[in-house]
Amino acid sequence: MKMLEKPISRRDFMKKGLQFAGTAALMASIARLPGLDLPEAEAAAGGGVVSAAAGWSTDASPRKAGMEAAAMAKKTVRRPTLAIVFASPPYKDFEGILDGVASVIGTRVRMVGQTTGYGGGYSIGPGGCIPKSVVVLLLQSARLKVGIGLGTGCKANPREAARKATLDAIKDLNYNPWRDLRRVRPGPALVKHAPYSVMMMDDGYQGVVDYEIYGIQDVIGWAPLVGGCAGDDGTLGKAFLFYGGKVYNDAIVITIFSGPVKMGYGCGISYKPVAGKFGVVTGGDGFRQIYEINGKPAGKVWLDWTGAPREHILTKGMPPYNQWNPIGVQEHIYPEWIWIKDPFMYLKEKEGLGVGGITPLGTTVHLLEATPDTVIEDNINSLKYALNYEGITKVAAMIGFNCVERLTILQTKKGKTEENFDKIMDVVGRPPIAGNAGAWGEQMFAPTGNIGAQNMTLCSLLIGDELVR
Repeated sequence: MKMLEKPISRRDFMKKGLQFAGTAALMASIARLPGLDLPEAEAAAGGGVVSAAAGWSTDASPRKAGMEAAAMAKKTVRRPTLAIVFASPPYKDFEGILDGVASVIGTRVRMVGQTTGYGGGYSIGPGGCIPKSVVVLLLQSARLKVGIGLGTGCKANPREAARKATLDAIKDLNYNPWRDLRRVRPGPALVKHAPYSVMMMDDGYQGVVDYEIYGIQDVIGWAPLVGGCAGDDGTLGKAFLFYGGKVYNDAIVITIFSGPVKMGYGCGISYKPVAGKFGVVTGGDGFRQIYEINGKPAGKVWLDWTGAPREHILTKGMPPYNQWNPIGVQEHIYPEWIWIKDPFMYLKEKEGLGVGGITPLGTTVHLLEATPDTVIEDNINSLKYALNYEGITKVAAMIGFNCVERLTILQTKKGKTEENFDKIMDVVGRPPIAGNAGAWGEQMFAPTGNIGAQNMTLCSLLIGDELVR
């Protein structure tokens, strides 16, 4: 089999992963499935500062599914200021879904969202991860201000698309955060609180996330950032973003939260370095292809490190071996934090690796490993970090972006998917939750303060139901 030297598309990579995982494994996602204990009513929380509720539907009609999910959430949140929509394949009429949502909440409510990926699509919602579903999270608050923006043309110019989306979100926000923050008592709480929190959603097929983050920072400077790439299960051939009741691809959607409301940012690493297996990138394109590690062919080095069978890699692709053993770059000042570079492709002609993240020459990379238990442990620790960031004691809502490749790790041991979701909910107090269980990449604010593109992680935004004091 001749393997092309140029990077394969994310679609082809995901199809290989899905083919490996198999239908039976896919139906045991990160949480619980319909028919077990999914709630028949909306999940709702908050009300003192931020009211939130999440609804879901698996109705076969796109419009009806959107209506049902929105109506479930609107039982609690009567006058929403923001709607976040996650929709899974096999739905294809996403305009119909959004029309259904708008028929319940009105056309003047800000609306953002994305398609989810992985084996028929999984959206995170009340009770867990719901395949082939629509999930709607509604927020209402006079103190939490929101602005949204859209940028298109990510493939041609990702930085400019993100810059435009951020500018539009700032204009839509139309709010000076210091108007309310000046009332906060000077001290650590005020210093810790960021005037803006950014949530980005981009097209998993197009663009370069690293450059999109640069575009955001061109406008807003440093600000905590969370997000995830829209996905697909291989049946759509595209990933879609939702903005203002319309559907886009090759696009990025920016949501900016502001105001004196406590926020938390969950991020963590379930992978640990394997002792003695590291090296310096001595050859590559300086972007997403690594040709040499320690002067030797990078692909052969990785095969030697992992023991992965070469014939399988060349004929069937990298999964599952890359999921168990990716490579990563440690932070110098905080080595516990690792930027994961998913080796999703073997470059046969150069015996190199195509990786999911910019990796310059001279970078030291480490072989990593994970288990179902380290995934669960990481999720718990990352959410405790999010709660402690501003001292949230009551969570109004949680928005999550979970990498598709964490799923197969949890699925290898019976009961771990259910345990994972239950422990997440125990930590955050079981608030309304919505998200993408099959993100094609995550963006996050690391404990070091650095902001960047990440692979194989769970990225979470916690919105508190309390003010900064």
